[in-house]
Amino acid sequence: MKKIWIVGMLIVSFLAACTGEKTLEQRFVYEDDKIVDVETGDEYILEDVEEFTVVHSDGTVEKIPLDEAPFYTGAFSAEYLDELDKNLEERKLRLIEEKKMKIKEARNARYAELSNDELLAKFKEGHSDGLELGIQMDMIAELIDRGVIAEDEAPVMLEIEPELIDFDINPEAPIM
Repeated sequence: MKKIWIVGMLIVSFLAACTGEKTLEQRFVYEDDKIVDVETGDEYILEDVEEFTVVHSDGTVEKIPLDEAPFYTGAFSAEYLDELDKNLEERKLRLIEEKKMKIKEARNARYAELSNDELLAKFKEGHSDGLELGIQMDMIAELIDRGVIAEDEAPVMLEIEPELIDFDINPEAPIM
């Protein structure tokens, strides 16, 4: 009986030792743009290509080199960096799209009081008077949005090469 009890205790302690150790994937999880250590609550944020900003559970912050992160091993780190790059690219595209929509809404508001014919006449007058090219492109973009002219007519009307056209220009923004 004593032997069975000892063998049982060894099995239980062996199982406890095995289940107590978490794999990297279990201990460190992705959350948005950071990796969280589920055991300590520390958050690892990649803000620089060479180091992590670590926000500890007690609120302290430190910077550590990439290779000193506790999860820094080949596949896991590569997967995180790939995921981070993907998220950053998606965010960048979303911000560009939002900016384009704001420019388009502002353009619609700028020319809301003008009819299609009035806007076309205003463009032609401005073009012949040498109005700033950004404002001309802005008017052409509105005319295209309204369906008054086709996009392939824009370079001819502006008298410029097609690759120089930017319909997402904001004529009210300061030029740097």
